[in-house]
Amino acid sequence: MFGGGGHRVAKNLDTAVTSVAVLIDDADLFRARAATVARELGPSAVEELATRFHSPPRTEPAGFGCEQRGLGGWLSAWQFAIFELFFQFGAAALPVVRRVAFGKYDWTQGNAIEVLVRLAAAGVERERAVADLRREFPNLRYEATLYSVGPLLRHAARDPAIAGVVRELEDLPSWREAAEELRAEGR
Repeated sequence: MFGGGGHRVAKNLDTAVTSVAVLIDDADLFRARAATVARELGPSAVEELATRFHSPPRTEPAGFGCEQRGLGGWLSAWQFAIFELFFQFGAAALPVVRRVAFGKYDWTQGNAIEVLVRLAAAGVERERAVADLRREFPNLRYEATLYSVGPLLRHAARDPAIAGVVRELEDLPSWREAAEELRAEGR
């Protein structure tokens, strides 16, 4: 699927990411499709995917327009799909995931931190991920802490491996503050 000239590569990536993004409402199908697409694309697609966070196809698929998903709904599903692909690529995606997680503020930081923790929970460079997070998390913008902690608390409630990584981060004041606010708001 991944090959050919520049325009064809972009169209193939759009089709591949879209095929994952449209399944966002069914976590099992979403992850299964991402695993299939990651195998088809191969890890050589990681860097190109990293340039596409803010470039979904102009025409949203049925059910993903502003009327159905609100402003930014399609973009959000698109970004979640790219990061789920990164999770499926595993260690090959870590340089990009770290660059986004600890780089200049962008709402994708939360996605990157979530994937970093999920990979650590799966045994992919766990010690380094925890050390990086302990060092960098206090320097993140508050919005990024909320965007990352919320999904990780939900994952930790269902997945003991993620809960183990989360426990290693809970003593960080910025982590605790985000978790307390999210719990107070019922999120």
